[in-house]
Amino acid sequence: MKHSGHYATRLVAILCVVISTLTTHAAQVRVITAKGSTPRELYGAQKLRSALAELKTAPAGARILAAVRRAPELKRFDLPEFWPQAEEAFLIQQMGKTWIVTGSDPSGVLYGELELADRIRADGALPAGINDMEHPALKLRGTCIGMQKQEITYEGAEYDYPYTPQNFPFFYDKAAWIKYLDMLAEERYNTLYLWNGHPFTSLLKLPKYPEAQEIPTAQLDQNIAMFKWLTAEADRRGIWVLQGFYNIHLSHAFARAHHLPYHLSAPNPVASAYTRYAISEFVREYPHAGLMMTLGEALSPRYGAEWLAQTIIPGVKDGLRELGITQQPPIVVRAHATDIDAVMKAALPLYANIDTMFKWNGESLTWTNVRGPVRDRFKMLAESSNVAITNIHLLSNLEPFRWGDPDFIRQTEANFQRIGIEGLHLYPLRYWDWPYAGDNTDPLLLQTDRDWIWFAAWGRYAWNPYRDPAKEHAYWVSRLAQKYGSTEAGEKILDAYTLAGPCQPRLLPRIGITEGNRQAFTLGMTMPQLIDPARFNPAVTLWTGDAPPGERLADYVAEDVKHLPHHGETPIGVSDAAVDASAKAVVAAQAAAPSVAKNRAEYDRFVNDMRSIHLLMEFYNAKTRAAEQVLLYGYDHDGAHLSQAETLLQQSVDRFRELTQTAGRAYRTATGMETSQRRIPFPGGMNRYPNWQQCLPMYEKELKTFHKRLTQLRTGVKIEENKPAKPLPQVAFTLQPGAGEAFTVEKGANLFVAVKAAIDSLAPELTGMKGIRIAPRQGGTLRFDLAQPAQILVGFVGNASSSNSVLDPETEQWNLMLLNAIEARKMPAMTVWAKPLPAGANELDLGKGQYVILGFIPADYHVAPRVNLSEANSGSAPNLDWLFE
Repeated sequence: MKHSGHYATRLVAILCVVISTLTTHAAQVRVITAKGSTPRELYGAQKLRSALAELKTAPAGARILAAVRRAPELKRFDLPEFWPQAEEAFLIQQMGKTWIVTGSDPSGVLYGELELADRIRADGALPAGINDMEHPALKLRGTCIGMQKQEITYEGAEYDYPYTPQNFPFFYDKAAWIKYLDMLAEERYNTLYLWNGHPFTSLLKLPKYPEAQEIPTAQLDQNIAMFKWLTAEADRRGIWVLQGFYNIHLSHAFARAHHLPYHLSAPNPVASAYTRYAISEFVREYPHAGLMMTLGEALSPRYGAEWLAQTIIPGVKDGLRELGITQQPPIVVRAHATDIDAVMKAALPLYANIDTMFKWNGESLTWTNVRGPVRDRFKMLAESSNVAITNIHLLSNLEPFRWGDPDFIRQTEANFQRIGIEGLHLYPLRYWDWPYAGDNTDPLLLQTDRDWIWFAAWGRYAWNPYRDPAKEHAYWVSRLAQKYGSTEAGEKILDAYTLAGPCQPRLLPRIGITEGNRQAFTLGMTMPQLIDPARFNPAVTLWTGDAPPGERLADYVAEDVKHLPHHGETPIGVSDAAVDASAKAVVAAQAAAPSVAKNRAEYDRFVNDMRSIHLLMEFYNAKTRAAEQVLLYGYDHDGAHLSQAETLLQQSVDRFRELTQTAGRAYRTATGMETSQRRIPFPGGMNRYPNWQQCLPMYEKELKTFHKRLTQLRTGVKIEENKPAKPLPQVAFTLQPGAGEAFTVEKGANLFVAVKAAIDSLAPELTGMKGIRIAPRQGGTLRFDLAQPAQILVGFVGNASSSNSVLDPETEQWNLMLLNAIEARKMPAMTVWAKPLPAGANELDLGKGQYVILGFIPADYHVAPRVNLSEANSGSAPNLDWLFE
């Protein structure tokens, strides 16, 4: 026993020495970087050291050597070579007691260092025997931040906001930027886009144009220093910052000095010289930043190619020449509101390194794939540009709820590569209110905290969408377990995310009006919008390009009436599935409650979101079924259909009332954007209908009107289906010399200059309006002054979007007002569209073609879209909107 005791004492001493040695070795694991390592390699090494500091043990003599593949420090190691065009690729390989992290370039080294740090944290040790080579699936992987606000606040000009602490306090918060940039690096993003209408006077001194300065010099100096700091910190993390701008937007001070509007629809020499100089100064001042441009919205599509080729590209080249740089850096051109085919044909001979960007599912998320015209557009861009980037834009149908279905995202990004897409541009879930989420909390929640899974999943699958689904399930369970304190909670919450995820995306294409920002899907839809969508300018690509094959509600009912088989997804089938899936999501979310050990308040908010989504799906299910019955009534006039519709419509209002109680208290506003662009379900934007509480009375009124109409039908009272329209209020304008001539809109008046086209019939509300007519074969730039902010009313023949004009429904800047509003001999009927314009000087160039300016109405005057009376006798399906209005 004495010997045993002596042995035990010695054993304890030996164990203490071993433990001490292992602990020391952990502290002594060296991270060695190559001589002359770049800031991004050193940043990755810093992250590696932080991970190593958490280790309790490590092999004696272990070290990590991080360097680019060509570095002299790696010459004595037998390592495989990267392929010739490799970018951001890395290799992690253990060779004895050395863990080598090498990359095809400094970014590859950075990502290898970050990957090894993740492995060390996950395993609690240096990974033994590792031999892992990776590279990203997508070349560009980026998020965006809007240097824009929820309302139009700067002199009535859309998208224009000076960079100031009052407008964007987050821009000056370095600690917040560090946290955000670290998150981007951790999720392997390599680009960051900042959006603004005209950022140049917020970021540059323009000595050639002192009259352009818009902010005080001290503020401008602070902005320049801040932007240089931001781009340097981003570059240290392998992130390329791109500044976006719209065309043609001018400095407001410059525009006033030169008696020009703030926004131009056609180029002029003064604006071209100014813009070219501003771009050259940006390139010279910020050589490591990039430029992303929107050629359209203000600028007519027919001028996009000219403006890029003769103004923007020369400006970029001027800046490069001043820097002595001959290699062309990429510029990003959005394929939005412009003729991108003509743009690329004109630009590529002048500048070869052009990336393009196009919206994935419009301004929503509706499908993991695209088809038809959307797919064709992406393929064209992939063939003609350096990198085709897809824009996951605005997410209008997901707001304001939490959304994080990782497998939906994985499938989507796998489809990018099959189409030829090599870049991701990702919006946050609440773009217009950055950096805050919409939750009604004090303090406000940061989107990076609330929506972490949104950013994490898109970043993870932009790097590699071909990961094993079973392993990915375990990965996300572990991430959620870290957040909520247990694996059990992680499993249930992931189930809820994946069950609820497809509900809003699948339903919108089957019944919605648009994937654009005009529609706030979370606030519901009216019965006329469901039974008569043509009144509301539906975006056809919503179901022909951004959804699987299937039927719309009118198609579905017609097939039923004709006893024909249905094809693809159906509105009723998808709506039923969404109700079922969202109900299961609520059950799964609630089942996690006993296992939630952390972040209880956030868990409660998550559960409330799942309940809200389910109530929204129940609302839509009842209302879609009510609309189905109303459409059936249009075929057979069987009153039983309307009785069923009455019951279902009552159910939809009841569900919306519950939704108002559940979601209304949880959110400050239902959506982020608060401008008049919101038209669906109700015009007036978020100023009038910011939340469910304001919409509920409108649905109750719709139900009451329907009750009244049914009573009238049952008692035989005659109903006037089309009430006479009241004359529209007018905004005075002064037409400046140039194109066009003023005229009074009335029967017998000629619609055009030098072309006979007398008005035969006219929507009564347009009679007496003061308009402007042009020569169709000449077109030209209209110049006019408005006495106050207004909406311009323009009548176009047929499909205006194919007339080479600025009227492009994709822009969402134009709103449909009157179908078949004007008829003249030997020409199709005209449809009237409205677009907001600021007070003061304006320019508008709508190109050549058959269109007429029918006048101006106040900016805040709301006109419900309608079909003019003449269509009622055209033999089309009966108009049943009167049942609800």
